[in-house]
Amino acid sequence: MMHEPTDLTGDSLPCAAKQQYTAIPDTDYASKGRIDMKKAFALLLSLLVALSFAPTQGYAASSQGYLFAAEMIPTANQIDAVGYYHVPGIPGETITLQAKLTNLSDQSIEIKAVPMNAYSAQDGIFYQNPQEVNMQLYTLVDDQYGMAQYMTVTSPIALSAYQTESVTFSVAVPNLDTGTILGSIRFVTFAGTDALQGKGEKNGNAMMLIDKYQAIDTAIQIDLPQQVKASFTMGDPILSGDKITIKISNVAAVIQGNLSGTYEIRDRKTTVLYSGTILPFKMAPMSAFLFPLAWKHQELEAGTYTISIKLNVDDQVIVFYRAFAIYG
Repeated sequence: MMHEPTDLTGDSLPCAAKQQYTAIPDTDYASKGRIDMKKAFALLLSLLVALSFAPTQGYAASSQGYLFAAEMIPTANQIDAVGYYHVPGIPGETITLQAKLTNLSDQSIEIKAVPMNAYSAQDGIFYQNPQEVNMQLYTLVDDQYGMAQYMTVTSPIALSAYQTESVTFSVAVPNLDTGTILGSIRFVTFAGTDALQGKGEKNGNAMMLIDKYQAIDTAIQIDLPQQVKASFTMGDPILSGDKITIKISNVAAVIQGNLSGTYEIRDRKTTVLYSGTILPFKMAPMSAFLFPLAWKHQELEAGTYTISIKLNVDDQVIVFYRAFAIYG
């Protein structure tokens, strides 16, 4: 099956997901000549790809304007036909995986293969290069369950016009025998440069060069010999101005779906100041993130407050209470 994954407009994306993103070199081209290039780069669209256990839908590449397609090649011990790599793993073994890449354009292209870890956010599971993820918001509870460190890839891969090539990469299963390790392989290619008119810092009118990229993620799930039950923890509330966040941690090496819930914020008189709903989402194994509590009340005054969170996990309710104080 050739995967022509969906774009980033939906709330839930397949396991193989295609995306376009841009990086802007902060470069001014003034009317009288080129101004010095700065070294800083701004990432306009973060690469957040949610994980869904549904078959990947097909899309016509020519109509979507993508330069390449990727097809995952199932292994002999593929657990089920889900459109991503799902295999058992034995501690100490090396798992060899294959993908077929096709250049859909009439020009030569170069594709990079990048190993990704799986992280969690309020919208679900996403994949990111561990060197680029915002560790203040998204972390792994146990770094041993980060897949990227165990992957060996060949990169870059050069494809001539309309060429199809099979590529091989591997995952060295660590000496862990419990739970699931989740990650992905990301194939990325440069998709050209656009120019945007803007205002320069020195000479008025300016032009920014925008580098565009296209990427395809395909999830990799390795089930270790022993599976575990779900387990969660909640951190203390973090207040910043009129914003409240709380750390949710999946402390089990299991992909946890069907998470939803409600929360209430009360004052010391137990008056409910605000209540909200936690929409359904999924969490990657051994992952944690700062969950933002929607807050439409006025800024909290000095005093003592409590937050109660009811988290529905596979039709079971887990209740967390946290008290916090604001000092005048």
